[in-house]
Amino acid sequence: MNIGWKSVAWSAAALFLLLSIPTMLNIVTLFLLMTPMVVLYTMLKPLSFAAHMACVVAAAFLLSGSYAPVALTFGLFFLIPSIVMGHLYKKRTAPKKVILIGFVVLLAQLLLELIVLSMQFDLDLSSYLTQLLEETARALNASGTLLPEDWASDTVDQLSNAIVTMLPALLLLASFALASVTHILSRRALAISGIETPALPQMRTWMLPRSMVFYYLIALVLSFVIPADSNNFLSMVTANAVPVLRFAFTIQAIAFFFYLASVKGWHKAVPVLIAVPILLYPPFYLIGLLDVAFPLRKNFTRM
Repeated sequence: MNIGWKSVAWSAAALFLLLSIPTMLNIVTLFLLMTPMVVLYTMLKPLSFAAHMACVVAAAFLLSGSYAPVALTFGLFFLIPSIVMGHLYKKRTAPKKVILIGFVVLLAQLLLELIVLSMQFDLDLSSYLTQLLEETARALNASGTLLPEDWASDTVDQLSNAIVTMLPALLLLASFALASVTHILSRRALAISGIETPALPQMRTWMLPRSMVFYYLIALVLSFVIPADSNNFLSMVTANAVPVLRFAFTIQAIAFFFYLASVKGWHKAVPVLIAVPILLYPPFYLIGLLDVAFPLRKNFTRM
């Protein structure tokens, strides 16, 4: 399969993903969409890449019907970080730096888009979420779902305010997840296409700096000290720092089990299977916290 057919195949994959955005597969699509664009940019010269993407975007716009603006918006949104990551792969940049820069670009775009929408349409996010949740509650009540009569009035405002408060953490985690998944998939796709790129260190070697434990303890103490109904800057920082740091320790917990599997000679599938409940059950982050705070690995190595 020569480079011409490979580029056509990846262009077709990008077109398919753009067309699937208005469907029920859109959540999966968002995590896959950057991969064919990253692969195309890495494989092709800039002018060839521009020609391929112009054809893909034009075809998606024509075939999407009334959803054409949606397909065009998402295509252009993910095009910039895809070009950035593809350019870094061409330069054989270290994978940690590729993920970090991709994460920063995605985060900056999300923040910029949020600011533009707020200014252009005079959007009050809290009021919009309150209205959306109230409509959802009414629909559930109309469908016969058993909800307390005062559920909407008691809960909707609190829930919408909580979402707005947690928005920075949600944007951080979403940007990191998109950049990480894109790197993993793009690297494998490039390897299939005959292009080798640097790999991340093996997960069993991952270790967060011990200072993260102190940052988490400070954020945790502040979360108990600051009143829950406080709207100052420090309370917002604390509300976002705690879940972000817990997510980091969750990843550390998964890395710990990869290390344990290597030491004990377990099958490669075992730590992957263990990772599922760790991700689904939040308290497992404590394993990662202990792994960073104390020399757990040395104790298991001696056994």
